[in-house]
Amino acid sequence: MRIARVAKKHESENPTPLVAKKDDVLNGEEKETEWEGWIYCTNEAGVNGWVPKAYLKPFDETGNFQLLQDYSSRELSVESGQEVIVLLEESEWVWVRNPNGDEGWIPKRNLVDVEGQPSSIPDLS
Repeated sequence: MRIARVAKKHESENPTPLVAKKDDVLNGEEKETEWEGWIYCTNEAGVNGWVPKAYLKPFDETGNFQLLQDYSSRELSVESGQEVIVLLEESEWVWVRNPNGDEGWIPKRNLVDVEGQPSSIPDLS
């Protein structure tokens, strides 16, 4: 776990994230994107979102994948200068928690590490 500062604002582009549980089957397809390591998936309810390839195991020959762990495609909107706790890194994105306790994905390139004591996140536990 580390503290980072938002160097570039990020706005969530997906108001309805894909949320799925381990062993759920998702339909996925490779789509062109600037981000390597992600597959665009849809669940049984028709909700779609990007899922890391590392979280998926091919299920059959029709583009279905079994999810290897619980997952949410929720993106977090953050402002420049805000500090966040980095909880997970995956394929050039990071899962972060802001000082209000909200969590979600943001691009790793939008962050810089904080040197010394963070100003807005005094307790790392």
